Amino acid sequence: MAILESRTKTGLSWVKESLELFKTQPSRWMLLAIAYVGIFMMLPSIPGLGIFALLTVLIWPVFIAFAVMLYRNAEMGKQETVQAVLAKIQPKFTLLMLLGLACLVYATLATFLLNSDIQGLMSFADKGAQMSESEYVKFMDKFMPFILKLLLLLFPLFIATWFSPVLIVINNYTLVKAIKSSIAGVLQYTVAMGAAWLVLSAGVMGLMLIVGLVIGVVGALLPALAQALMPMLVFGCLLLATALMFAFQYVSYRDVFRAAPVELP
Repeated sequence: MAILESRTKTGLSWVKESLELFKTQPSRWMLLAIAYVGIFMMLPSIPGLGIFALLTVLIWPVFIAFAVMLYRNAEMGKQETVQAVLAKIQPKFTLLMLLGLACLVYATLATFLLNSDIQGLMSFADKGAQMSESEYVKFMDKFMPFILKLLLLLFPLFIATWFSPVLIVINNYTLVKAIKSSIAGVLQYTVAMGAAWLVLSAGVMGLMLIVGLVIGVVGALLPALAQALMPMLVFGCLLLATALMFAFQYVSYRDVFRAAPVELP
């Protein structure tokens, strides 16, 4: 019980420290989040850019290492240019790309396992809001198990990659050692990470609820303005959540691997 309470407090402290780190340079972290969302969420969704979607998966670990190192520098008070940070990552670029390739292979296998579920959901895609009540019930009967299976399949990928890009670059771990250490670190601090995720998620959802209420009030007075503001405010919440995720990734790495030797100068 004492260990559970201690781990929960650790998770809550990570949330507090993540917020404090974000407040040091909010504009910089929001720009970082814009780059992440643009490259890894928007670019792959553009029709005809399938090859770029594959490339983004390969370079994803590079970006994660880059983002976490920026937060590390901010906490340590180190003034380094983007080029200097990338120069430190460059010697590990091959290993990071191999990690990205492993993620791509795993995601492909996961998609294959979920193919029948995806096909079942696609049968409802054309109906959209025109679904009858019985069709909606059938859709939810397929959608909820799909989400559960997806989360279960993504969890191993999450724990294998939460710390591994940073361990490869900062601690000079091999690919296999980085993955194994990431899995061990996440499992050891499951309660702390779970508590932090719940608080951060609740905070973002609460913020979005407040935004929705504000837009609702504005919409009652100026409908056109509300329609223009809604996408921007929702996008802003997404960027904030992304920036805080990177901060959380850094502070959790710092504490979990505090005793691990660091290879960077």
